[in-house]
Amino acid sequence: MSRRLVFEVFACLSCLCVAFGQKKAVPQPYQIDEAYRVYEAILPHEESYGFATGTLVIQLETGPEHNSTYGCLSDDAKRKFRAAAANFADVNERSWMLLPKFNLHKPYKLVSSASIHSPDFDMHPGSAGFITLSAVGFNKSKTLAVVFAESSCGGLCGSFTLHLLEKTRGKWNEVNGVICMGAS
Repeated sequence: MSRRLVFEVFACLSCLCVAFGQKKAVPQPYQIDEAYRVYEAILPHEESYGFATGTLVIQLETGPEHNSTYGCLSDDAKRKFRAAAANFADVNERSWMLLPKFNLHKPYKLVSSASIHSPDFDMHPGSAGFITLSAVGFNKSKTLAVVFAESSCGGLCGSFTLHLLEKTRGKWNEVNGVICMGAS
């Protein structure tokens, strides 16, 4: 065998090894029922939810890019939400696959990020864009929660917010303490 052929075979095998090594892990189902109650508390306040006149589009996968509360909490919130923020960082080190467990007043559809970001994606009429959610970080007793939500409503329209919630009398309520958010 010639040296050139050996080199080409080696190069081809090297490329295949790299390609297989970069394969993303398939997200596992996100089965924390209490997280869906948290989502139900924040979603009606998201920009795309408010603008939607038809089916709301929610990205199927959570994003591991949303895993830090660094610089976004007041000193009081840092102390109060320390355990929930630590769990938030841990649980968001990977992507999760959301399940159709939302109890919302609007119809919704879970759509993969690959479909949403495809140039061929035909946004659902009246959807007003889409919402991306992180996994929810909880304290041990599941009375405090941290979650990130991003609303993309087309063009430069959008917002992102880190939410802090506290469960009182069985209901999740948003509380103050976030000092960074964005909108366009």
